[in-house]
Amino acid sequence: MVVTFICCIFVWNKTKEIMTQFELDLQKPLSINGAQSSKAFYNLILSIRDVKLFQIGLKPHRFWKISDVKAYFGVKGSKEAVLQQLNDLKAKHFA
Repeated sequence: MVVTFICCIFVWNKTKEIMTQFELDLQKPLSINGAQSSKAFYNLILSIRDVKLFQIGLKPHRFWKISDVKAYFGVKGSKEAVLQQLNDLKAKHFA
């Protein structure tokens, strides 16, 4: 069982832009089965899966909330809009 705690942290970078936790995690390395990746990529893939489950009426786990996903990635809207924005982030950063 994987429990993910997401905190709403917004950090100012050197150009005075607000960065979401997703943008900060892009720089954090993560080893998945010996292959290098980033913490942000892992969270993005799992969040896309979780939002798809939520769209059909299933909660991925007991404490899962869509508001945590929205805060982590800095997205807004309905569950369909959130899924589209997450797929856009995947295409933008990892295509």
